[in-house]
Amino acid sequence: MRPTNVNCLRFFKDRLIPEMRKSPQGRRNKLTTKNGNKDFYKGTGSANMGWHTKHGKYIIDYHKVRTYVVPEGLATTKLAPYVSQLLPTVENHFKGYKYGAYDGNLYIDKYKEYLIYGADESPQSRRNEGWVERG
Repeated sequence: MRPTNVNCLRFFKDRLIPEMRKSPQGRRNKLTTKNGNKDFYKGTGSANMGWHTKHGKYIIDYHKVRTYVVPEGLATTKLAPYVSQLLPTVENHFKGYKYGAYDGNLYIDKYKEYLIYGADESPQSRRNEGWVERG
């Protein structure tokens, strides 16, 4: 072992203690999963809300579930959202498709329209007359 330098020691309550030297070896890097061993799991910092059973199910303990309480008078405050409330809502209609947006036939029909019209919209899927494109 190397002997301790005198300038690295200081007195604290009648005894000598070594000080941390400012050197690359004295610094500590943040602990990541790449720095740990093969079984190291850091986690996300979130708490569990239940437990796993031996049959592969997950049982939720509702005493641990987070609940967020909306403050009173939030509707009457002067705070405004990032998106204006005056914007029209976009409504998609999937008439003739059983599963709506998740129907495979809709995907095929949209692909056929793309092959015919390109990136422009087809006359059947044009938006309403009063539609204003932003941007």
